[in-house]
Amino acid sequence: MIELFYEITSQTWYHQFDEGKKVTLGKYFSVPYKMEHTSKHISFPFLLKDMKAGPLIGILASPKQDGFIGNIGLFKRIQRTIQQSGGLSVVVTPQQLTEDGINGFCYLPTHDHWIKIQTPLPDLLYNRLSRYEDEKLFLEQTEKLTSLYHIPVFNPHFFDKWELYLQLNDNDMLSHHLPKTDLLSEETLAEYLSTYPEVYIKKRKSKRGKGVFLITKNGNTYLMKSTSTTTVLFPSINKLARYFEKEEPLNSYIIQEAITTLPMRGKKFDYRVLAHSSGNRFAITGVGVRMAKKQQVTTHVPAGGVIVGTEELPVKTDHETIEQLIYQCGKQLSSFYDDIGEFSADIGITPEGNHFIFELNAKPMDFDEPPIKQRATENITKVFYERSGFSMQESST
Repeated sequence: MIELFYEITSQTWYHQFDEGKKVTLGKYFSVPYKMEHTSKHISFPFLLKDMKAGPLIGILASPKQDGFIGNIGLFKRIQRTIQQSGGLSVVVTPQQLTEDGINGFCYLPTHDHWIKIQTPLPDLLYNRLSRYEDEKLFLEQTEKLTSLYHIPVFNPHFFDKWELYLQLNDNDMLSHHLPKTDLLSEETLAEYLSTYPEVYIKKRKSKRGKGVFLITKNGNTYLMKSTSTTTVLFPSINKLARYFEKEEPLNSYIIQEAITTLPMRGKKFDYRVLAHSSGNRFAITGVGVRMAKKQQVTTHVPAGGVIVGTEELPVKTDHETIEQLIYQCGKQLSSFYDDIGEFSADIGITPEGNHFIFELNAKPMDFDEPPIKQRATENITKVFYERSGFSMQESST
């Protein structure tokens, strides 16, 4: 372990470790030696490996005026855990990440306070941009920079539901656990509604249960429910298709058979599974359950879902099957996307006991269950150390 110092006034880093030794931090930055403290400074503990201090983790967050937005609680927990183990995480918006380094924000756990801070380019960048439009606006430029300086980007982007379906369906074991899915068109709409009593229409790029619609055939008409409590009646397939086309092209959506799942107290429920990479495979961090409340379209808590315990379910949880599905999902994701380090899965179970994967999320929301939340922070941090070339136990001079 080594202590590095940050001088707030001059916004510079220095060390007092050994004048004759070169200490580096982040990507290609040599930390100067300084004999005495001359201004207001903060000290940070870092691991030391072959005279490289680290890890330095950048957390990429969506911008707002003079700051950032995102999962602040998660960012604080990450910084607290990293500082305890030796290292630093800095929240940065895309405009604040340049070839000169990071001009970002650092949380100080001992003071429960954020400061502005300048650092070198990080060892790893953790993508927590919270809006699709931000990825569209900034990600290409960010990727050019990270590629140029060989900075791994952990969780490169939100998943596209159609792309994801094709990828998972290519796995012989997973293909039996996926609802039949196609790109939306007037033809697939007609085909699915003549085949299935209910279908889902989902935006290819949506999160937290938004952009999800449940369509039910009702005689010669079609009922549409969304995550609001409103039900809309359409007289024809054509009118239904035009409704979606008004907002975006039809192929911006997928259409999916609605799987009949085992109910709990008359309500729809599914498993919410969190997984992190561990070595060369993915392992489960925690399993929660979410149940639909007022509406039956989605179980997501922001859309009105409620949290229940696995012990309350009308069926015993088959952990072995869920573990196998998560392992195979991780295997497929790793073969298709770069640097996937975590994901969450929505898994439903039919009355016959079959498991179906409804959704995978590249940027998992916080789990409300405290034990899962704690393990998630610990496992994310382990991935950071592993991917940046440090071990949480090591420190050498």
